[in-house]
Amino acid sequence: MATETAQTSASATPTTTATIVHIEVPANDPKKLQAFYSDLFGWKFEAMPAMPDYAAANIGEADDMLGFAVFSKMNEGASPVNYIGVESLAEHSARVEKLGGKVLHSFVVNHMGRGAICTDPEGNPVGLWQSDPSAAD
Repeated sequence: MATETAQTSASATPTTTATIVHIEVPANDPKKLQAFYSDLFGWKFEAMPAMPDYAAANIGEADDMLGFAVFSKMNEGASPVNYIGVESLAEHSARVEKLGGKVLHSFVVNHMGRGAICTDPEGNPVGLWQSDPSAAD
């Protein structure tokens, strides 16, 4: 997997960029789907603080670590989203729109980072993720 590693000014933690860093899968029955992936791959899901319907498993190793999350489906049109690591969420969000895509929603996960859900010019979902341990909303 080809990746770039950038140092953030807020931390000495490397941020993998230009590669998938997190996958989110909406589910009608999150516990059942988590059990499926646990049994299939041996992954261990953990609930996220302040997000009771959201659990994630760390998969991969060291620099290739990524998260695989399963959560309650909010609507029937929900689909999986792959998050791509970026060094600057603001810069990449602007580039999405300049290149014909749309930024649908930006968000902060306290003490973890900043993200955005976007669509490409054909309407396919793509997530952007900037690791930032100092992030707060």
